[in-house]
Parts: sequence; structure tokens; C-alpha cells
Amino acid sequence: MMENEIYVWGYKRPNTMMTIAQSNKRFVTLPQKSPAEIGFLTKKPKNNIKLNEFLVSDFNAIISALKLKDQILSEHHHTCSDAAICTCIRDCLNEICQYEDQTYLIDNNGTCYVIDNSNDKLDNSIVYTGKVKLNQLTTGDTFTIGLTEQCVAGCIDRDSPNAGYIFRPFTPSIICKQVSCGKEHGLLLSTDGQVYSFGLGSRGQLGHGITDRQLQPKLIEAIEAVSMATISCGGWHSAAVSDIHDLYIWGWNESGQLGFKMKTSNRSNVKGHSTISLESHDSPHNLSQGKNKDIVKEDPLCSQSGDHLASNTHERHVRDMDKECVLFHLVPEILDLPGDRNVSEVSCGSRHTAAVTDDGFLFTWGWGEYGQLGHGDRCTRDKPTQVQYFTDNNLIVTHVYCQNWNTVVSAKQR
Repeated sequence: MMENEIYVWGYKRPNTMMTIAQSNKRFVTLPQKSPAEIGFLTKKPKNNIKLNEFLVSDFNAIISALKLKDQILSEHHHTCSDAAICTCIRDCLNEICQYEDQTYLIDNNGTCYVIDNSNDKLDNSIVYTGKVKLNQLTTGDTFTIGLTEQCVAGCIDRDSPNAGYIFRPFTPSIICKQVSCGKEHGLLLSTDGQVYSFGLGSRGQLGHGITDRQLQPKLIEAIEAVSMATISCGGWHSAAVSDIHDLYIWGWNESGQLGFKMKTSNRSNVKGHSTISLESHDSPHNLSQGKNKDIVKEDPLCSQSGDHLASNTHERHVRDMDKECVLFHLVPEILDLPGDRNVSEVSCGSRHTAAVTDDGFLFTWGWGEYGQLGHGDRCTRDKPTQVQYFTDNNLIVTHVYCQNWNTVVSAKQR
């Protein structure tokens, strides 16, 4: 039986497996096969570690965390091989979740640790969960969501910068099988296929038909009658795949990440790259300065559209009046892929989306400045486009994982 292999492309952060695996270029625009050392991630069905989280996580932070926990690696950990690093992660961790200055780890005992990447300390790092154990994590600018072994979802936070971290279940309790975090919102998928959302709704990413903030998870009524199999949060958009393999998508379409016609600027293309209507708020440079809590207030699109949104909160979507381009979808809409293919899996990056079809083809769309769409260029696309690399190499895509500006898949020979 042919085994899965891992392919990765997009933006390359330093100190990551993606950097080790590829050339010195800052961006990878076509799928590239990753090192064999990480093959264990495709061979352990119960392992929760997300391929993309692993590939783009800062090794230095992870290694320091493991050292401080006295679990593995010597004082000269920087001399260890890539294979040794992968082995320690395989043996010690059940989940990795990293965002900017913090790394969250869940070990095989269900204990959650928080590491400050800036000083490699474990101060106040063990998350208090009472008697429950965690087995899933997801994080963004504003929220970190955990899921216990009993499938109870909640937020991980602390009351002050010097206080310890606490896992707080949502009230009322929601029994979930999957959680996902965007930059400022979160999605929960209950065990009976219902989708709940909470957080900031300024771009329609909550799917409730309005742009109000939602402090507690609220059932998305527009898809209440549809049982969902999987969910994914992008930066400011959301997606879900139903049990009958329909793809639902909603939120911000600024870069075509919803798969509908986007508003484009009048600037001419430079070096063959497509341009988009706004400057990027979530570039590696901007995010390296820290978490941008005020991004909505500073967003010119939100300020220009705010009055229109306030007076049309029950519309199914908001369009640019001149060009009939979709700016937002305030409630979930079905997106049909070319050929009306059924979808088995979806994953959202910051402003791009990727979907795997039942017959093993990969489609990507949205912002492509860092090559994260995998089409060999850095163009932005507002229509689902098949990634030809896998077709040309007779590969079946089995899973897809997106982070902010890169994409990872597992694939095998047809």
C-alpha cells in the first residue's frame, strides 16, 4: 500500500522545518516534498499534531519547552539532528499550537503548557484545567480554544499578565468534536454536526447575518438544518463541509478567499503579480511587531462600509455597488467547485482557502502573494483553481492544512 507523503509551499518562517526542507528563497510557489523525518505525522492516525503547525512552528521554542520540562534533549540541543527533533516531538507531544510570542503544547498525559518564546521560560505555564485533560488546541490573535478528552470546549486565558493560565469551559457547555480559531473569532463543531461561532463579527465571519460581536458561542441558524463534518477558520472568514460534502463559506472576501468575485484595485500588476484592493494587515512584518488588537478600527474597508453594513444587517451578502463584487457574506453560502465536485475537507489560511475533493484533487483560491496557492506564481485568485502539480504527478491529495501564509497537504500515488 502506497504511503502518504507531505508537500508544503508558501511563506517560510525562520527556524522551521519548512526552511530546512527548501531552498533559500523566501517563498515557495509550487508544492515541495518535505523531509522523511516528519513522515510519522501521516502514520499515526490518533496523533493530533497538525502537519502545518509542526512545519511552521519555531523549533527553538519547542525545544526549549521540552528542555525545561526535563523530557528530552541535552543542553546542547542546537546540535541535535532534525530526526532527533522530530522524534522528541513524536514521543512527547500530542498537540502543538503556536502564535507569535507564545507556544502551546499538550503532552501525552493531557497536560497543557504555555511557553513565552521571547524568553524561553515556563513561568505560570501549566494551564489549570481541574481534573480534565486537554487533547486539542487552536489559537489566534484574540482567543485560544481548548477541547478536553470529554469533548468539552472552552477558552484558555488568564486574568492578568502575571496570573496563571486557566481553562474555562463555555457556558452553557458545548460538547464538540472540533474547534478552530481565526484572528478574532472562533468556530465550534458539536458532536451532532452543529456549528457555533463567537468573537468579532465585523466582516461577517460569524455567519449570523449581522456584524455584531458575540461574546459566547452562538448556533449559526442559517445552517442549523445541515449536519457538518468539518470546520475551519481563516483570518476573517470561515468554512464548513457538510456530511453530504457541500462546501459552505462566509465572511470577508477582500482577496477572493470566499471564491466569489472580489473588488480589485486599479493599480497595474508588477512583475506579473496580481494586486489586491488593500494593503496587507497580516504580513509577516506586521505580525512580527506583535498581535494587532486594533486591526478592525484601522481597516479602511470596514470604515468605508460600516454605515452600509449597519443598515443592511439582514442581507445575505454585501456587494460593491459599482462592480457587483462580493465584499462580505454575512451568512454561510454554498460554493460550488468546478465540475460540481464533492468536497471532503477544507482549510483556511489568513486570506486563502484550500479544499480537497472526494476524488483527491486540490483546489485553492484567495490571496497568493506568498505563493500559498501552489500554482507556481504569486497571483491572487477569486475562483477555486485546481493545483495542477498533483494532477501532473498522478497524486491523490488526502488532507490539506493551511496556516496564515502557507499550505501543507499529504498525498499519495493514484
